[in-house]
Amino acid sequence: MTRMFREGRTETVRSCTSESTAFVQAMVERSHAKADLRDLFQKATKKHQNMYRLAMTGAGIDRHLFCLYLVSKYLGVSSPFLAEVLSEPWRLSTSQIPHSQIRMFDPEQHPNHLGAGGGFGPVADDGYGVSYMIAGENTIFFHVSSKFSSSETNAQRFGNHIRQALLDLADLFQVPKTDS
Repeated sequence: MTRMFREGRTETVRSCTSESTAFVQAMVERSHAKADLRDLFQKATKKHQNMYRLAMTGAGIDRHLFCLYLVSKYLGVSSPFLAEVLSEPWRLSTSQIPHSQIRMFDPEQHPNHLGAGGGFGPVADDGYGVSYMIAGENTIFFHVSSKFSSSETNAQRFGNHIRQALLDLADLFQVPKTDS
């Protein structure tokens, strides 16, 4: 996406939308029909795709807010809005790990040659750093970190929640086997 801009560009996609929240809440309640859950999932993914398309084309909000912040500092203008928005704690920091290593070989034929890559630490004392890599059709790596000094966080527990969420999603889209 950075090739669209002369000097490159980064942007952040905010994945916590009303649509994704509605889907997650419905999954947690465990009282909805699978068809309804799949419909909520489709709405959430459609919204997310639109959000990342906006980010890819320079129409995201994070870098614009950052630029407004820089200009306000340069001009010496105080902005209560920017002060509030930019002071929000970053308790969850996520990023995808580049998966260029899998171009060297076929991960389906050589799954033992895949590496999880690296990770990064949390940006808040009571937060998590989560990196992930999608390595082919059947493998996803996660690196979850937190600080031992925080009684609020536990990287193992968080990783277990990610695993269970992925299993729940797999179950949601599992096609029932038919007897022939």
